[in-house]
Amino acid sequence: MFLVNYSKDILYLVLAFCVLWLTFFLTWFIYYLVSTARQLHKAAQVIKDQADELAGVLKKIRLAIELPSSIISLLIEGFKKIAELGVDTFGKDKSDRKKTKKKNGLDKTKKDEAEGTIL
Repeated sequence: MFLVNYSKDILYLVLAFCVLWLTFFLTWFIYYLVSTARQLHKAAQVIKDQADELAGVLKKIRLAIELPSSIISLLIEGFKKIAELGVDTFGKDKSDRKKTKKKNGLDKTKKDEAEGTIL
């Protein structure tokens, strides 16, 4: 069987058990270290995903605010162009029209007076 003859053999047996236990605890420590690092990586990934979602939502909100304002500015510009075309097409604006109507009316009455057909 197993006989221990020398104290050196006992020392080697004790050292072998110590190395065995040290290997076991180091393996256990590395396992939990890797497990913790993996959980931290998962947590960081979740935070990154949530930050990306938040950035997407903020981008959509910004576009939702900017798009109608740009459309409104385009509509305002369009109405300005339409108004300018209307003024050009129909002549002068209303205040100038009244003055010309009065002038035309006075001209007609003078013409009518000259012809003798005043009503």
